[in-house]
Amino acid sequence: MATTVALLAACQESTSPIIAGLGGGVTEPTSNNAGSTAPLAISPNRVQLLVGGTVQLNTNAPASLQNQIQWGSVRSTVAAVSPSGLVTAVAVGTTTITARYLFDTTRVATAVVDVTGTTVTNPPTGGTTGGMGGGNP
Repeated sequence: MATTVALLAACQESTSPIIAGLGGGVTEPTSNNAGSTAPLAISPNRVQLLVGGTVQLNTNAPASLQNQIQWGSVRSTVAAVSPSGLVTAVAVGTTTITARYLFDTTRVATAVVDVTGTTVTNPPTGGTTGGMGGGNP
């Protein structure tokens, strides 16, 4: 009887995010196992960048699941995001960055990225000068 209680207690405490497959391999948990990890969140959840600027976004995913995060950008023409969550501002506008687990794409975290123009406003060099009557007589 004591053995049964010990086995039962061990089963109730198991929260491993990896399930052993029949062939000895390892498979990722299915969405039926969604309660085993906390809701996903991105930090910071809103950033403002200049065109060409970058920012590293992070999630609250456990360290053991960081490599299972899939990043995306709703408008990659405004800001692109790398597989590690590094956002690069491409053009003026606003976009939403998403992060989701590869094994449970129903749980999505989002962050808003606002991209503004560059602060450099130097006049162009070279070119023509204005004035009346330029050209040959």
